[in-house]
Amino acid sequence: MNKTTQILVLVAGLCFTLVMGMAQSFNADFIRYLDENGTTYKDYTKVQSLGMKSWHYIKKDKLPENEYIFISPSEYKIVPLIDEKYNQILFNSGSFSLIKEDTLREELIIKDDLYIFQNDIESDNDGNYGCFAKPKGFRYLNYVWVFPKNLEVVSYESNRDGTWRLDNNTLSYIGNSVNNVLFKIAYKVSEELPLHLTNRDVVLKDTVNVTNKAITISIWDDSQIDNDVISIKINDEWIVKYLEAKKERIKFKYFLTKPENYIILRADNIGTIPPNTTAINIDDGKNSRTIVLNSDMGMSEAIRINLNTE
Repeated sequence: MNKTTQILVLVAGLCFTLVMGMAQSFNADFIRYLDENGTTYKDYTKVQSLGMKSWHYIKKDKLPENEYIFISPSEYKIVPLIDEKYNQILFNSGSFSLIKEDTLREELIIKDDLYIFQNDIESDNDGNYGCFAKPKGFRYLNYVWVFPKNLEVVSYESNRDGTWRLDNNTLSYIGNSVNNVLFKIAYKVSEELPLHLTNRDVVLKDTVNVTNKAITISIWDDSQIDNDVISIKINDEWIVKYLEAKKERIKFKYFLTKPENYIILRADNIGTIPPNTTAINIDDGKNSRTIVLNSDMGMSEAIRINLNTE
């Protein structure tokens, strides 16, 4: 076997790379696009290296054309392995890309509404586990989950140092010179707001509990005055429209008729210092709470008001 032969393996969502002989540097990208049901997904895999043939493991009862919806380069050979439950896909290139659709099975635990993914597996004969590369690990590992809007990330961790980043619906881990990487990612179905604004995402900022149906709501700009113009909606009613927020508080009474209520701040402009920032105070006669909402032309923040008169 050529001393610079490299084998990349992905089994049941786990990734590991084997380099025989000389350890060459390479980069690996594993990107998972999760479906709204939280269990099925589409995986994109890309491996880049220099001057090395690359291999990929596939179960003996699987054919590449049935297992993957995209393979590049399209020319490859199937190499049977003796006394192994896998065959090898041989590429005459140091780089390849794969796209696969599959379902999370033994890696996923569902507790109530919480989905917990763990890629922990038993170690092989060389003591490697999780996401690993033989013999010296990954030079660069980019591990990404892209979540649909109906799912939100609760927690994430790894057993190796790296840089985590959660940006909207994309969670990513970047590790340099890492090996035997275990990931634990928890997510849940996002809480849907009963109210929506046309062409705006509504994000729940906080919750306030009140004990009186009659409340007083105060609105003002608690930061630098920059000509912010806002509209305020409670449940299905616009109580303020196109108001220029100022330092002086504007107060009004509102009578709650439901146990669960929502205040939504809509930005009608973003002022001279975006985003649009407005302080809202809710007073039920016994307790008072102030929450600062931030909104722009594409997103509105909301407050939930829970009424408990018992």
